Amino acid sequence: AEKDFAPDQINAVVNFEVIADNYDDALKKGVKAVSEYIDFIIANTDFKKEEFKTSSYNVYERYHYNEIKPTAEEDLDKNLRKRISDGYTFSQTGVLTFDYDKKRLAELLVFTSKNPNAPRFHVNFGLKDINAKKRELIGAAYEDARAKAEALASAAGKHLRDCIHVDIDGPHRPGSYGMEEERCFGAAKMMRAGAARAEIDSPRAGVGSLVL
Repeated sequence: AEKDFAPDQINAVVNFEVIADNYDDALKKGVKAVSEYIDFIIANTDFKKEEFKTSSYNVYERYHYNEIKPTAEEDLDKNLRKRISDGYTFSQTGVLTFDYDKKRLAELLVFTSKNPNAPRFHVNFGLKDINAKKRELIGAAYEDARAKAEALASAAGKHLRDCIHVDIDGPHRPGSYGMEEERCFGAAKMMRAGAARAEIDSPRAGVGSLVL
């Protein structure tokens, strides 16, 4: 049995990335960027602060190596390099999960794009209770299998007895169980080597699929 389900849940994923010369500045600016974004969203929409959940957080050093030409004879065969720091990066990913609501999603996208330090943003459309949908499909698959078995039994002049065993096995389709991912970098201004840029990708309608 195979059936498509309209999504009933939205996961809005936001990624903050701030670059600074040292660890303390990266941490301070990063925390400020996250706090200002959340305050801006809750001030202009009906989302609550406690709905924002952190899924990952990190502050790390960025660096590269410069080759050094040997000046002494004993260093001629050595691979001499000097580590050069490129500063520190603050990175935090947050998730905002809510019932499927196009109006609330539109508001979130609009006010995210209006934020002067908007984070990178993408959206997952999915199903809240994937197991309930699986059970629904199992029932449909059973009824379909029984109808076909009864047709075969009737054609052979036999009587179909009660079902004594159910074997569930279908083609493996990675990603087919309930989540249709869409990306939307709506006016997301990301810092890359000191330059801000925006990436925009319009989302399309999606449904979750289950196959048995």
